[in-house]
Amino acid sequence: MDFKAFSQRFSDKIGGEYNDYDENKSIFIIPLGSGRFQSVIAQVVDLEKYNRKAVQITSRVCETTAPINYPEILEASSAFAFTNFVVEDGYLQVDTSLFVDYTDDTLLEEAIREVAYRADEWELKITGEDNF
Repeated sequence: MDFKAFSQRFSDKIGGEYNDYDENKSIFIIPLGSGRFQSVIAQVVDLEKYNRKAVQITSRVCETTAPINYPEILEASSAFAFTNFVVEDGYLQVDTSLFVDYTDDTLLEEAIREVAYRADEWELKITGEDNF
């Protein structure tokens, strides 16, 4: 997979923006409508436990100091196709990983979009703002 080429094609397709840190990491600014945007980080990583490469996709929702109803968000994530909530580095985030060997552009695009939309949805529910 040429991740850098994918990132450019995807960004052009959705009318968004992206910054590539290197050939394995991109940050997308995803337009969501209603003047809202969501930042999503996608990067190819080595998952040593599985001895495979995966594309890890994450987006911040809010700081963990916000009034988060954890049972509610965990229950809500059961209805998500690709994503789950995680807490990392003091932030509630939406996250997913796809094995590189089993993905294609369409699946990757859908996963990035779901991460963006779910993160933005819950950011608005929890904080009422558009920070990330």
